[in-house]
Amino acid sequence: MSTRTMMGPLGGEIYTELKDRRGNTIPLTYNDLWMMIVCRLSQDGDWVRTRQAASQVVDAASKRALVERLWELEQTLGGLPEIPATVLKLHEQRAHLWFNQRPVLYDRNW
Repeated sequence: MSTRTMMGPLGGEIYTELKDRRGNTIPLTYNDLWMMIVCRLSQDGDWVRTRQAASQVVDAASKRALVERLWELEQTLGGLPEIPATVLKLHEQRAHLWFNQRPVLYDRNW
Protein backbone atom coordinates (compact mmCIF):
# COMPACT_ATOMS: atom_id res chain seq x y z
CA MET A 1 0.00 0.00 0.00
CA SER A 2 1.36 3.41 -0.97
CA THR A 3 1.44 6.22 1.56
CA ARG A 4 2.23 8.91 -1.01
CA THR A 5 -0.29 11.64 -1.62
CA MET A 6 -0.62 13.81 -4.67
CA MET A 7 0.98 17.24 -4.37
CA GLY A 8 -1.34 20.22 -4.38
CA PRO A 9 -1.57 22.43 -7.44
CA LEU A 10 1.06 25.09 -8.06
CA GLY A 11 -1.35 27.30 -10.00
CA GLY A 12 -0.84 26.54 -13.68
CA GLU A 13 -2.80 23.29 -13.63
CA ILE A 14 -6.18 23.27 -15.39
CA TYR A 15 -9.04 23.37 -12.87
CA THR A 16 -11.83 23.25 -15.46
CA GLU A 17 -12.61 24.20 -19.03
CA LEU A 18 -15.41 26.40 -20.30
CA LYS A 19 -16.83 26.86 -23.79
CA ASP A 20 -17.49 30.25 -25.32
CA ARG A 21 -20.41 30.97 -27.63
CA ARG A 22 -18.41 29.73 -30.61
CA GLY A 23 -17.51 26.47 -28.89
CA ASN A 24 -13.89 27.43 -28.23
CA THR A 25 -12.37 25.94 -25.11
CA ILE A 26 -11.32 28.37 -22.38
CA PRO A 27 -9.22 26.79 -19.63
CA LEU A 28 -9.49 28.01 -16.05
CA THR A 29 -6.40 27.29 -13.99
CA TYR A 30 -6.09 26.96 -10.24
CA ASN A 31 -4.80 30.55 -10.24
CA ASP A 32 -8.18 31.50 -11.72
CA LEU A 33 -10.06 29.37 -9.20
CA TRP A 34 -8.23 30.93 -6.28
CA MET A 35 -8.89 34.43 -7.58
CA MET A 36 -12.59 33.62 -8.03
CA ILE A 37 -12.71 32.34 -4.44
CA VAL A 38 -11.07 35.50 -3.10
CA CYS A 39 -13.38 37.71 -5.14
CA ARG A 40 -16.55 35.90 -4.11
CA LEU A 41 -15.75 35.35 -0.45
CA SER A 42 -13.70 38.42 0.51
CA GLN A 43 -14.92 41.04 -1.96
CA ASP A 44 -18.60 40.06 -2.34
CA GLY A 45 -18.05 39.19 -6.00
CA ASP A 46 -16.90 42.73 -6.83
CA TRP A 47 -14.09 42.62 -9.38
CA VAL A 48 -13.28 46.33 -8.91
CA ARG A 49 -12.66 45.82 -5.19
CA THR A 50 -10.72 42.63 -5.95
CA ARG A 51 -8.49 44.51 -8.38
CA GLN A 52 -7.86 47.19 -5.75
CA ALA A 53 -7.01 44.55 -3.15
CA ALA A 54 -4.70 42.81 -5.66
CA SER A 55 -2.72 46.04 -5.92
CA GLN A 56 -1.67 45.66 -2.29
CA VAL A 57 -0.34 42.08 -2.28
CA VAL A 58 2.64 40.04 -3.42
CA ASP A 59 2.95 39.86 -7.23
CA ALA A 60 0.37 42.60 -7.65
CA ALA A 61 0.75 43.00 -11.43
CA SER A 62 0.14 39.31 -12.14
CA LYS A 63 -2.83 39.18 -9.79
CA ARG A 64 -4.38 42.29 -11.30
CA ALA A 65 -3.96 40.69 -14.75
CA LEU A 66 -5.83 37.62 -13.51
CA VAL A 67 -8.62 39.84 -12.17
CA GLU A 68 -8.90 41.61 -15.54
CA ARG A 69 -8.98 38.29 -17.42
CA LEU A 70 -11.68 36.84 -15.18
CA TRP A 71 -13.77 40.01 -15.27
CA GLU A 72 -13.63 40.03 -19.08
CA LEU A 73 -14.53 36.33 -19.21
CA GLU A 74 -17.46 36.94 -16.90
CA GLN A 75 -18.71 39.71 -19.20
CA THR A 76 -18.16 37.66 -22.36
CA LEU A 77 -19.69 34.44 -21.06
CA GLY A 78 -22.49 36.00 -19.04
CA GLY A 79 -21.01 34.68 -15.80
CA LEU A 80 -18.41 32.34 -14.42
CA PRO A 81 -19.18 28.85 -13.12
CA GLU A 82 -20.28 28.21 -9.57
CA ILE A 83 -17.66 26.67 -7.33
CA PRO A 84 -18.88 23.43 -5.76
CA ALA A 85 -18.99 23.54 -1.95
CA THR A 86 -16.46 20.71 -1.66
CA VAL A 87 -13.96 22.55 -3.87
CA LEU A 88 -14.59 25.80 -2.01
CA LYS A 89 -13.97 24.15 1.35
CA LEU A 90 -10.80 22.46 0.08
CA HIS A 91 -9.32 25.62 -1.48
CA GLU A 92 -10.62 28.55 0.60
CA GLN A 93 -7.64 28.78 2.95
CA ARG A 94 -5.14 28.08 0.16
CA ALA A 95 -6.73 30.78 -2.02
CA HIS A 96 -6.40 33.47 0.63
CA LEU A 97 -2.85 32.46 1.54
CA TRP A 98 -1.92 32.49 -2.17
CA PHE A 99 -3.59 35.86 -2.72
CA ASN A 100 -1.92 37.58 0.21
CA GLN A 101 1.50 35.95 0.39
CA ARG A 102 2.45 33.97 -2.68
CA PRO A 103 3.25 34.84 -6.30
CA VAL A 104 1.25 33.67 -9.29
CA LEU A 105 2.89 30.52 -10.65
CA TYR A 106 2.21 29.01 -14.02
CA ASP A 107 4.14 25.83 -13.18
CA ARG A 108 2.31 22.56 -12.69
CA ASN A 109 2.61 19.73 -10.21
CA TRP A 110 0.82 17.31 -12.55
